[in-house]
Amino acid sequence: MNKKPLTVITGFGGINASGRSSDYIGYKNLVFDSLEEKEQLKVLKDLAVTQQMIKPAGKKWETNTGDSIQLNSYLQKKSDVIRERTLVRKIERDLYDPEGIILDQIQASAAGQLPAGFDPGQFYPSRQHPKALQMTVFGMSDTLGQFGIDWSHILKKVSPDQIAVFSGAAIGNMDNFGFGGMMQSRMKGSRSSSKNLAFGLVEMSADFINAYILGNVGRTGHVVGACATFLFNLQLGKENIENGNARVVVVGGAEAPITPEIIDGFFAINALANDKRMLELQSQLNEPANEPNQRKACRPFGENIGMVMGESAQFIILMDEELALELGAKIYASVQAVASHADGFKNSISGPGVGNYITLAKCVAEASEILGSKSLKDETYVHAHGTGTPANRTSESHILDKIANVFGIKSWPITAVKSYLGHSMAVAAGDQLSCVLGTWNKGIIPRIHSITEPAEDVFDDNLNFLTEDKIEDPNFYKGAFLNAKGFGGNNASALILGPDFTFSQIKKRYTKKVLRDYERKLENTRKSVLEYNENASKGDYNTIYKFNHEVLEGMHDIEITKEKIKLKGYKKEINLKS
Repeated sequence: MNKKPLTVITGFGGINASGRSSDYIGYKNLVFDSLEEKEQLKVLKDLAVTQQMIKPAGKKWETNTGDSIQLNSYLQKKSDVIRERTLVRKIERDLYDPEGIILDQIQASAAGQLPAGFDPGQFYPSRQHPKALQMTVFGMSDTLGQFGIDWSHILKKVSPDQIAVFSGAAIGNMDNFGFGGMMQSRMKGSRSSSKNLAFGLVEMSADFINAYILGNVGRTGHVVGACATFLFNLQLGKENIENGNARVVVVGGAEAPITPEIIDGFFAINALANDKRMLELQSQLNEPANEPNQRKACRPFGENIGMVMGESAQFIILMDEELALELGAKIYASVQAVASHADGFKNSISGPGVGNYITLAKCVAEASEILGSKSLKDETYVHAHGTGTPANRTSESHILDKIANVFGIKSWPITAVKSYLGHSMAVAAGDQLSCVLGTWNKGIIPRIHSITEPAEDVFDDNLNFLTEDKIEDPNFYKGAFLNAKGFGGNNASALILGPDFTFSQIKKRYTKKVLRDYERKLENTRKSVLEYNENASKGDYNTIYKFNHEVLEGMHDIEITKEKIKLKGYKKEINLKS
């Protein structure tokens, strides 16, 4: 094959304030009002189980207190309660702020917390792991469930050094089991744990995936780029597949920034939506102002006053399309372009610059070439970074509007999911990507729910900021753009192509026999995915944590010659000859 391989997405999963990512549950929670009742009940059931409000009892259902229920009636009655325990909402004091630093001293009460009642550490022996690493274990396990193919099948097809993992945090794991405990211990009269330093490191998410989930000995790492981190890792994964250094790449991140120290840091730089500002804005907009409306604390591109923190773990499995066909992997989309650029000289490390113009323009130019000008104009949309700050609404809207104008786009649909989820820092673009895959499943782009119209200083001559869900057929959109802007001049954009268009490209490269064989194998994958999601909807998440499992030792488990390396337990060898 002369052309470079296509980088296809064959698995996705995770957890954020909206719910688990597999089976599109978290995405569907964002577009809940646009779903049919049957689909709504499915989402409510999954969320109620996640929150440990209900559980299966044989073929029936009961509450967490053991009371028998008629499932659909219960879900309909409790719909508002179930959904109020998700998305951006008032911070849970006991869990995030027992000392009252956020709620009483800083008074910034909104955050995108994981669904109430959900504890990722309860599904495996979490052994004092920081929350982001607990979320990594849960989220990566969820991804493998949605992948639908046993990882051992990959190890039979691919050399150990052709698998890569790029995942991590931007800020680090700052709770008491990570850097937070390390830095606070002496001041509190105790001493640091031997785990605090190691568990706090930003790349530890990748390390956990390698050591305790996949047993990976291939390439590992993590490119930290502030709020653009997920896309930096996505670019690294795509490049490794295209240049042949890897055939399978896990890309992801996990961030748990709802801690007093991190929130205090954003409060200090005047970037946070605190209670005082929320009340002033609500009064300005003639909304009820007797108490802060945490649900609408983040208002991207509207009249706004700052961002809110959100926690999330999101992962995808990339591979070249040849391997995807050989394995019978479901192809959810393809990664056509990822660009990352700095801002050049700056007068403020947090101020916007020119880098994001370059990244988005490159991706849009690629879309124009691949999809054609008409499809670019009519069949693409954008997940904006949309932090909810006044600075972002003007700077990012100008970038989007200027590039739309250059390429002749007249009414580009723009959404911003931080209005629902808060800002998950490193994982922000992973939250976007999870929603993009959902839109290709249901055809609905989620609206910016917290605004009714753009602010006056927003550039929108060529843009359509969505204040209502935009509903089309599932595969109407050919491509979607992800955009990320980070402190320090870390900018990245990506072009993701939908499954229909991706497969139309694949059909041009392979014989009908290869494609027929693929469809036959794909049926088994679909059955496995369906089984996982059915079990997960009942609380059986099949969380994977292989501590002290088949540990390899250099003295006994490796054979090295001038030509190859053979590892115990691995079918394929590592070739040392170029």
